Amino acid sequence: MIKKLSFVVFAAILVVVAVVAYKTITNTPDTITAETLTAENIDVKDAAERLGQAIRYKTISYSVDHPVEEDAFKSLHNFIDKSFPLVTQNLKKEVIGGYSLLYTWEGSDSSLKPIILMAHQDVVPVEKGTEQDWNYPPYSGKIAEGAIWGRGSLDDKVSVIGILEAAEHLLKKNFKPEHTLIFAFGHDEEIGGQNGAAEIVKRLKSRNISPLFTLDEGMVVVKDVMPGIERPIALIALAEKGYLTLELTAKAEGGHSSLPPRATAVGKISRAIARIEENRPPAALKSPASDMLETLAPHMPLSLKAVISNRWLLDGVLVGELEKSKTTNAMVRTTTAATIINGGTKDNVLPSIAKATVNFRLLPGDTIEDIKTHVINVVADPDVTVEVMQGNNPSKVSSMQNKAYGVIAKTIREVLPDVLISPGLMLAGSDSKHYEEIAENSYRFIPMRFGPDDIARVHGTNERILVDNYGEIIRFYIRFMENTKN
Repeated sequence: MIKKLSFVVFAAILVVVAVVAYKTITNTPDTITAETLTAENIDVKDAAERLGQAIRYKTISYSVDHPVEEDAFKSLHNFIDKSFPLVTQNLKKEVIGGYSLLYTWEGSDSSLKPIILMAHQDVVPVEKGTEQDWNYPPYSGKIAEGAIWGRGSLDDKVSVIGILEAAEHLLKKNFKPEHTLIFAFGHDEEIGGQNGAAEIVKRLKSRNISPLFTLDEGMVVVKDVMPGIERPIALIALAEKGYLTLELTAKAEGGHSSLPPRATAVGKISRAIARIEENRPPAALKSPASDMLETLAPHMPLSLKAVISNRWLLDGVLVGELEKSKTTNAMVRTTTAATIINGGTKDNVLPSIAKATVNFRLLPGDTIEDIKTHVINVVADPDVTVEVMQGNNPSKVSSMQNKAYGVIAKTIREVLPDVLISPGLMLAGSDSKHYEEIAENSYRFIPMRFGPDDIARVHGTNERILVDNYGEIIRFYIRFMENTKN
């Protein structure tokens, strides 16, 4: 009996090993050929000068309570009108919410759904005291060392001006789109987009416009960030994480510090934060992060390829490994970040109230209500209340199996033939969230080339785009518009 059982166990192990080996060996890259294109003849030097000029207009979003930089936005709009005369003459232009721009390029086939290209004009401020750390002044738009420097060169005037460059170029060639193309340039994305993108959507909705899809900022072309993959990877975000800020308030008996209660308000709020950090929402590998790993697995080293190819057996191992890095951990869970804590005014006075702010980035599948309930249960203290300060649920996950994704991927292959293409999950937020009520599919991608050191430039010091890469971005938008006809 023991021998028979041992044989069964041994046979089962052999079967498992054989299945793992088969799934690993047969997980090979798809063979996709792209048309070889002659690069569009554009004057990248002049285009770089125009982007540099746009950067000089300080269209800064500070906060929802701060006045809009009216003169800067109006100056930028005047600059756009003069720099892109064919766009100004041939496209319908509307100003929404005071400062957002909406351009409509009528297509030749009115039966086709329009396509929306998105970007935003506003930029984040430069942190006080860091100006001297920049190689070139942060609003100079300086062209030096083969790059265009300044706020907006990555986030996101590069797309605003790049899209307009592409449209101007195509208008010179008498190009006529089949789908109506809509350019939607918000002015307050960095503070939520309520007066920009949200108002644009209201205008489009009032006209019963339901786009085939939207394409916005989001993910980029990365290099040397995936283990064992040497080629650059173009990541097309199918979704973005949600955003949630909770405020916790702890109450306790106040008075003189010489006669403290067993639990003070400060102690209660500290204990609540500790419990939240020790009991984070569980990790899980879901779409689109799972789609990304499965797409890239054939290009990875054998050990990683074997694990990803056999998630039916090794999913727990894979998730455990992903949790070890900040970046990959954010792909597999709703993240928790305690960011503000307040309580007390004097060292010998017991505060009756202490507060803390905790920010969460929600994984698709989680909701604001899920996380609020989780926090209340984890804190488990009737003296600590939990209130939603702001938030939006994660976006829908857009399809990879449709014309929209195909057009984006085809364009990438034609303009950047050296890259791999993969779906991805955007860890931050964008104006795309406002378009969900009218757009079935929303994608987030700009062909900016990022190495390991470039991520810190976004919202950070020394933001810049390489001139050659900016040329690729313009050519991407040109070819993208052309490919919408096919």
